[in-house]
Amino acid sequence: MMGSCLRVSLSSALHALPAPLPLPIPPDLLCPRCPFRDEILAVCVFLFLTHCMCGRVRRALPTSHTTRRLLPLLFLFPRLGTDTRTHGPRSSPVHPLPLQPPSSPLPFPPMPAAAAAASSVEQRLAQLVQRFDVIESGLKHVQQQLRHGAPGGAAAGAASSDASLCRASSTAKAPADLPALQPDPKDPLEVARLRRHCVDSGLHSTEFLWVPSNYYQENLQWRRDALRAPTIRHLCKTVLMENTHCTNKDCADRNNSRYYLVVYQYVDRFNSDMVGRAIQELNPGMGKKKFNFRLADPAEAEKLTGVRSGAVAPFGTAIPIPVIVSIGITKLAPPTFYVGGGHVDCKCRLDAAEFIRVSNAIVAPISVPLTDEELEQIAD
Repeated sequence: MMGSCLRVSLSSALHALPAPLPLPIPPDLLCPRCPFRDEILAVCVFLFLTHCMCGRVRRALPTSHTTRRLLPLLFLFPRLGTDTRTHGPRSSPVHPLPLQPPSSPLPFPPMPAAAAAASSVEQRLAQLVQRFDVIESGLKHVQQQLRHGAPGGAAAGAASSDASLCRASSTAKAPADLPALQPDPKDPLEVARLRRHCVDSGLHSTEFLWVPSNYYQENLQWRRDALRAPTIRHLCKTVLMENTHCTNKDCADRNNSRYYLVVYQYVDRFNSDMVGRAIQELNPGMGKKKFNFRLADPAEAEKLTGVRSGAVAPFGTAIPIPVIVSIGITKLAPPTFYVGGGHVDCKCRLDAAEFIRVSNAIVAPISVPLTDEELEQIAD
C-alpha cells in the first residue's frame, strides 16, 4: 500500500512538472513488474529536484530553448567532457621520469653572450684586486723603510730625497764650478745681477754673450751669425704683458697674474688673444671678459723688470713675475734659445728644459708663424 502510494505520488509530481522535461518519463514507471523500477524512480526523483533547483538559474539566463533543456544535465553529469573511460587499470605500472638536479643555481642556463660578459667582468675585478694588492705591498714597504731606515725616520728620508733632487738638478754646484757665470768687472749692474740669479736659482747652463751696438739694426741672419745660433728660429724676445681686466693688482698668483713675461720667437707673430685664452684655461670659473692682455706701459715695464726695452730677460726681474713660453720654443733642436741679457748689447743663451723647470713657466700656444713675405723682410 505504501509503495503504491509512493509510486502514485511520484507519478503525480512528475506529471505536474512544467514541460518540457530534460528526460522523457518512461511509460512503465508504474509497472510493478519492471526490473528497473527502483532505479527509474530514483532517476526521476533526482530530475525533479534538479529541475526545481535550476529554475531560478534558467529564468535568469537569456538562453535558448535547447540550452534550458540541457542545463539540468550539468547537474546530472558533473564530469561531462572529462575522462570517462571504463577500462581497467594498466597491466604494467607507469614509472615516473627521473629528475636530474639543476646544473647551475640559475633557473635557466645563461646565454653565451651573458656568460662571456660575466667572465670579462670577473677578470677585470681580479686584475683590480691584484693591482690594489701591489699598491698596498708597496706602501707597506715604504712605511717600513721610513721606520727602519736612516736615523731620524721620515725626516731623514725626506732630507735624502731633497738632496737627491738637488743633485739631479745640479743646483749643488759651487760658483767656482761655473766659469761662464763668474762675475765680470765690465758687467753693468743689471748683467751682474742676472749672473748671480742664474747661480742661485739653478740656471747653470746660461751663457751671457756681448754683441755689437748695431745689433737691432741688422736682420735675423746677421744676428744669428753674431750669436753663433743654430738657426734664426732660436732667436727669441721677451715682452711684458698686462691683463688690464685682471682682478688682482700684483703678480703673486701665477695662474691669474696682472703681469706676465711672454717669450716667443722672432719668426712668429705674437697674439694677445691667444695669451688670454691660455690664462683663461687656468681659471675655468672666470669669464672671458676678465682677460684683456696688452703690452705693458714702457715706464711700468722698466719699473717691474729693472731694465729698459731691448734688454729684458725672462728671469731675475726686480719683482718675481710669472713667465709664459711659446710652445714652439720647446720644439727647437738643439733645445736652446737666445733672449735679452739685462743690457741692450748683452744677450744670454738658455737651455729650454732647464729654464722652464726653474722658472715654472707656463707653456702654451701664444703665437702664429709669419708669412713668407713678412719673414723675408726681417730675415734678409
